[in-house]
Amino acid sequence: MKSFFLLVSLICSCFFVSGKQNAGEIPTVKDIAYGDHEKEKMNFWKYDSPEPVGILLDIHGGGWMGGKKDESKRPSQLQKGYHLASISYPLVNEGSRQPQMLHAALRAVQFLRYKAKEWNIDPDRIVATGGSAGGCSSLLVALHEDIANPKSKDPIERQSSRIAGAMVAGAQTTMNPFMIKERIGEKTFGNPMPYQPFGAETIEELTSNWEEYKKLVLQCSPLSHLTKDDPPLHLFYNVNREFPTSKSPNGIHSPIFGEIMLEACQKIGVECHLQYHEKDRPLPEVSREEFLNRLLLGT
Repeated sequence: MKSFFLLVSLICSCFFVSGKQNAGEIPTVKDIAYGDHEKEKMNFWKYDSPEPVGILLDIHGGGWMGGKKDESKRPSQLQKGYHLASISYPLVNEGSRQPQMLHAALRAVQFLRYKAKEWNIDPDRIVATGGSAGGCSSLLVALHEDIANPKSKDPIERQSSRIAGAMVAGAQTTMNPFMIKERIGEKTFGNPMPYQPFGAETIEELTSNWEEYKKLVLQCSPLSHLTKDDPPLHLFYNVNREFPTSKSPNGIHSPIFGEIMLEACQKIGVECHLQYHEKDRPLPEVSREEFLNRLLLGT
């Protein structure tokens, strides 16, 4: 299992450049609690501006089982014109289960809105990002219905959880094991992410008791929440497309996950861009940088 987490860490570092750096700028605000769980902590880097600006929320990968939030940012990342934030959240290898990770991600967005005036955040320009499981969580937040409770005694719960969009890498767009097997291949299940976060010890346990797990699994599948009023998405995959997958690292980060979401978005008219690692596949009309600049800077 230790070697598995090492592999996940290496993959996620290849997927997204905002991973922990050896040297960089420390957060403006460090380890502020955004929820009640001891792992629900946030780092915030403020971009100095006379007017409120957008914020990019980074959710780390690691299969919902391991990983750490960013503790530093490169100076170049802090000069983009928007704020940055990163979160830690409950993990499977520390005794947690879904939907704790989903709820933590939604809560983080509500917390940013709660802090909007104090931190000079434009609440209409919140974008989620991350690699692998962090990408899956980002998509879940982007597509999930608003969980705001205007009557709550908790001022954070009264805030909207909706965001302006999500830009992800290597993200799983569905956790439905039957769709994964059919569209990507059963060797994907060499990675425990499709079953352990839901409390199953094996993929066989999950599929043979599907009615027991179905509601939770689909609740944590971005595709289940897709509706025509959802914000734009940008998906990037850094492994080659193959079917059936020959190994679990390729399967769990397969660009076919992106194809599944793109197909669904096109059917109902939600903006979605898909970028492959392979040179022979066309680039999307909108690059990742252009996507972020439009949503966070309005350019």
